[in-house]
Amino acid sequence: MFALYIHIPYCLHKCGYCDFNSFAVDSPEAEPYLNALFREMEHYAKTDAPVISTIFLGGGTPTILPAHFLEQLLEKCHRLFKIPSDCEITIEANPATIRAGYLQQIRAAGYNRISIGVQSFHDHELKQLDRVHSAEEVYHTVNRAREAGFDNLSLDLMFALPGQTMEEWEGNLSQAIALRPEHISTYNLTIESGTAFYKSQSRGKLVMPLEDFQLRLYKKTIKILKAAGYHHYEISNFCKPGKESRHNINYWENGEYLGLGAGASSFLDGVRFKNQDIPSKYIQQILKDGSAAVSSEQLALPTAMGETLMMGLRLLKGMNIHQFESR
Repeated sequence: MFALYIHIPYCLHKCGYCDFNSFAVDSPEAEPYLNALFREMEHYAKTDAPVISTIFLGGGTPTILPAHFLEQLLEKCHRLFKIPSDCEITIEANPATIRAGYLQQIRAAGYNRISIGVQSFHDHELKQLDRVHSAEEVYHTVNRAREAGFDNLSLDLMFALPGQTMEEWEGNLSQAIALRPEHISTYNLTIESGTAFYKSQSRGKLVMPLEDFQLRLYKKTIKILKAAGYHHYEISNFCKPGKESRHNINYWENGEYLGLGAGASSFLDGVRFKNQDIPSKYIQQILKDGSAAVSSEQLALPTAMGETLMMGLRLLKGMNIHQFESR
């Protein structure tokens, strides 16, 4: 399997827990950034790229861009790369950015899987998480996605928030299940260095739940989602039969992938390389060289073996021994 990842670094607001390569802007440099992505695609399309099994637009917030830009982006992918008709094409969405008619347009463009950053169905928790959407906007977004024809829908939730009770978390899970998504991701809130939450925690203003309680929340998650018919196929991920995230499975199996955009990472022919983080510098470097890679590492065999083992053990099915030996 070979995957294509496209990073959109812009968002409406930088959440306090976020340590991803994202930048809050009022109006993103959509056209210059899109042109840079096109140039980067053309640079890599010169090589004999394999068939792309999965495409993932992440961020940041891809849905901050106008729908016609996302349409042009996918059209360019089809012109330059080998993309089969059954390719899984995922886009991440923030409920605060979804307008009437928007999802119909991107579904018609060919995006066939949507991952919605819900995080919580409780407005007080959304405020605590520094999110800019409301629970009501989540319901509107899910309804619009279904009306647009998305039949592969994933919801992201976060647990182990400061002060969160078991009952509040169970309520989040119940409301997610009621929306009947094909896929649910549940992430334990972690405090990363350099984030606003990290600074608050350092000053004693943010107190995380005890590890024992976090474990209880996680075990309850598994119990509730399994009872609702969701297969627990990876540490943080649950799905209906056959609805695993093919893109993420490729990561966990340490497969090859090409990353495009500011801060995107790639893994090709045993080499991992990473692009320039800052969007304006990424654009400048792409226009100059066609590539924005700023670092690369040829993985030594022991490192590659260790990473393949570590990633494979995230999956419930474990690691494929024959695949491991052949690599």
